Amino acid sequence: MQFLTLEQIKKQLRLDADDIEEDQELTLYGSAAELAVQNHLNRHLYKDRVPDDDSNGLLVTENILMAMLLMVGQLYENREATSERTIKQVPLAYSYLLERYRIIPV
Repeated sequence: MQFLTLEQIKKQLRLDADDIEEDQELTLYGSAAELAVQNHLNRHLYKDRVPDDDSNGLLVTENILMAMLLMVGQLYENREATSERTIKQVPLAYSYLLERYRIIPV
């Protein structure tokens, strides 16, 4: 993971910080969420500085971090592609947080 920390993820999921049993899975969810957000935005994300040669690069903002955490929550709560429960979509807040940064290729 480049942008999220296990501490942030555990806090978002309301998990005990000392419980390390699911750390490997949580790290996978975090990495997947980061990649999903980058793919959704069609942009490379950076923590500190956008390189001069990346005109579409973007620094990770609080909105983008929150969208990543929402995605982690979605992945954590819905561990199967489908279930007997109601199929859920990524929360509206996820799209709301990201749409202003998104580049849609033409």
